Amino acid sequence: MRNILFIPAVAAICSCTNLPSATDSNQGSTASDYSVASLVPASGTFPIDLETTLKLAAGRNLDLAIAIEKSNRAAARADRAMLTLVPDLAVGASFAKQNGLLQDTLGTPVNASRVSESSGLGTASGAPGLSLDLNVSRAIFAPLATRQDRKAAVAAAEAKEHEIFADAAAAYYELVRARAVLQLSREVEASARKLAESTKAFSAAGEGLEADSERTLANHLLRQGQTARAEADLLRRSAALARLLHLSPSLTLIPVDKSVSPIDLVDPDESVSRMVATAFRFRPETRQMQSEVAAAANRLTEQKVKPFLPNVAAGYSNFDFGAGRGSSTEDSDNREEVTAMIYWKLEGLGFGNAAAAREKEAELKLSKLNEARALDIIVNEVAAARAEAHAQRTRIPLGKQAAVHAKNAYRLTTDRLQEAQGLPIEALVSIQTLAEAKQAEVDAVLDYNIAQHRLLAALGHPR
Repeated sequence: MRNILFIPAVAAICSCTNLPSATDSNQGSTASDYSVASLVPASGTFPIDLETTLKLAAGRNLDLAIAIEKSNRAAARADRAMLTLVPDLAVGASFAKQNGLLQDTLGTPVNASRVSESSGLGTASGAPGLSLDLNVSRAIFAPLATRQDRKAAVAAAEAKEHEIFADAAAAYYELVRARAVLQLSREVEASARKLAESTKAFSAAGEGLEADSERTLANHLLRQGQTARAEADLLRRSAALARLLHLSPSLTLIPVDKSVSPIDLVDPDESVSRMVATAFRFRPETRQMQSEVAAAANRLTEQKVKPFLPNVAAGYSNFDFGAGRGSSTEDSDNREEVTAMIYWKLEGLGFGNAAAAREKEAELKLSKLNEARALDIIVNEVAAARAEAHAQRTRIPLGKQAAVHAKNAYRLTTDRLQEAQGLPIEALVSIQTLAEAKQAEVDAVLDYNIAQHRLLAALGHPR
């Protein structure tokens, strides 16, 4: 049984040479990505190849940047949850002055004028310098859940990275296809022009039919229209790739590759079961779903034990306090306060806790169902991508053979016309057949290369 095959030269590009991974500790663009981006002009033309396309996709694609920032946000939330046991610190000052009628503890009215001020850790207003308000169940399980959230977000960013690389490769090959179509259209247009000129000359000399001359002139005009359409399609494909790479829309991207050879990133003859096993191991979506299930399980456990674990509140203040009558605060001294409290809480007499637990239990079941659905999607994507790569590979030799026969037919037809033995309609058919055969040859290679990148993404970029 074959192992999955990776061609080293191409795998170096597709495992993405110098590309940042979503699992890197400091997600974002590398210095090499910025150096590449700095060379891209804001307008005009820019020659681009596949490697540059993938580097720019890693450093500039907005969808990937958003996914990476989501993983950074999840990491910050995980760090915040870990700090639950660390008390809050309050440092400040307060001032209070009161003139007028007061009431003592016995209910006697007192006309008083008093003032107080404080500064230090906590104040006389009651805010402690160091305070801790702790829900024990949350302190235990929230860090566990948010840590799994972070793992899920990192895996989601990696999955988006794989998707973007496949999309960028496909967009690049579509640009190559558009350029090949334009070049082919120009060649066919030139052949149609020569045929129209020669047929017109024969008709003018009385050696050919005027209908043939009109037919070849019409064909030439149609070919000119196809060339114009191919030019517009090249610009459209350039704009599509520029959008994916977050480049200026006024920039025209020109592919460096004038001709493309088939690439073999993955052996499509590998069995579906082996490929599925590889995808289950390397696809980041599997890690994402596992982490989401684990996070939901931790949150469910938190709700179940919450009524049985206490809440703890504590505070410590140490500040200078001054007070007096009128406006004088000459009498001041250090003041220290310590508070502590422990209590158990039943939300809605316990019914609220039960409802919250049912909610978290439903979320856990949903996470498990999403995991099962994700696995089904992976299996389907692997099978479909393998079948596509396998089918496109069979087209390559057929396209080459068709191009060879079409070239021979065109040459023989041209020779017959030069010897005044053939008919213009035969030449028109030969030109059309040659154009279709050359296009089929190009399409077969490009479709296979795109299928290879899709299959590699479906397998999770195994290394």
